[in-house]
Amino acid sequence: MTSDSRAALGKQQTAVRIFSQLERSIPGPPLSTIRRKMMETWTSMADTLETLELHAESKTAIAEARAIGYRASEEDSTCQLHLHQSIAACTKHTMDARRDLDDHTPTLHIGSKIRLHGLINQALNGKKGTVLGEANNNRIGIQLQGEQRQISIQIINLRYRDELAQDSLTLYRKVVAQALREIELRRVELQILLDKWGSRHIDTARAQFQLGSALWLSNKPLETYQALKLFDSAIRSMTQYEPNNQILTDTKTIRDVALEALGKFETKDTLSAWPYWRPPTARWEDERDMKLLFRELRAMSGRETDPTITSSSMSWGLYRYGLHEFDGPTPPQIDQATFIKIACDELDKMKKTTLIPLTPWLTPPTPVTKTQSSPSLAGDDT
Repeated sequence: MTSDSRAALGKQQTAVRIFSQLERSIPGPPLSTIRRKMMETWTSMADTLETLELHAESKTAIAEARAIGYRASEEDSTCQLHLHQSIAACTKHTMDARRDLDDHTPTLHIGSKIRLHGLINQALNGKKGTVLGEANNNRIGIQLQGEQRQISIQIINLRYRDELAQDSLTLYRKVVAQALREIELRRVELQILLDKWGSRHIDTARAQFQLGSALWLSNKPLETYQALKLFDSAIRSMTQYEPNNQILTDTKTIRDVALEALGKFETKDTLSAWPYWRPPTARWEDERDMKLLFRELRAMSGRETDPTITSSSMSWGLYRYGLHEFDGPTPPQIDQATFIKIACDELDKMKKTTLIPLTPWLTPPTPVTKTQSSPSLAGDDT
């Protein structure tokens, strides 16, 4: 991944140099397109720099993208580049928020951020690290932060690396807010382009593709339906007027993936839920995941030889999983079968929650809706 990111960074830097030269030498209407492409490249480069953990450089890249938007706005008050720049920055913030939430998932996976706890070697307690692989016999490999060495640690000696304000509910709300903001900005941009160019224009088709992509990433039935309507509209337009455009190929590819997801949604008991933007899952797949979570909760609370976990441990685990509304009731001691049934029933409720407001021209014939109540905080006894 690092070598691929380095290669991508090199290409992005080359593109920025080319666009910068074009900005200085090409006047007139083409200048707006060049600036938009340059701003997109800077924003994409910022994300690559984040992946390489070059955080200061990433902030500089975002600042440069903003400067391009301001530069265009000052020269042409009717230019929509400033809106496009806001969308690009919002998209990056959404991606960052999703990455933070993914790092906070309850099952130990490659990349999970942890800290060490309860070791006899006091020098190691409190150290931070990253999970390197799958757990084996209740032990898991850890790469210590800021050190070359890798160690194998019992799961009971791990804690998730929590900042005070980085609990899962805070992260969840941040992702939802960012995603909804991005979708709203993209809807505004699409409407402006529809008013300016109509539906039969490459810029309108591109905006339909981008709004559809943002909706599709929610991995929920209603939003996937909306995305497909946008993809189909963009494909019809580009097939007729821009048949050789790369965007047409990209739109067809993602449309096929969305169609497959929608097909899964039509299968009984197969839905998908925020957070974590997971693909559609059936009940049996959720039961498999909950079985894994139950095993890890036992290990992290030092109950490997006990067939049960405590009620507070269950609440804590489900809260981290994203089931923020879970509040029981549960028996004091919970075995695996009980845990799986309660957890999957609660997950089914979350899957049916619709978070994105509909627009009249994208309303499906039979929407799946449910009102979401305020989430409550779960306890932690591990």
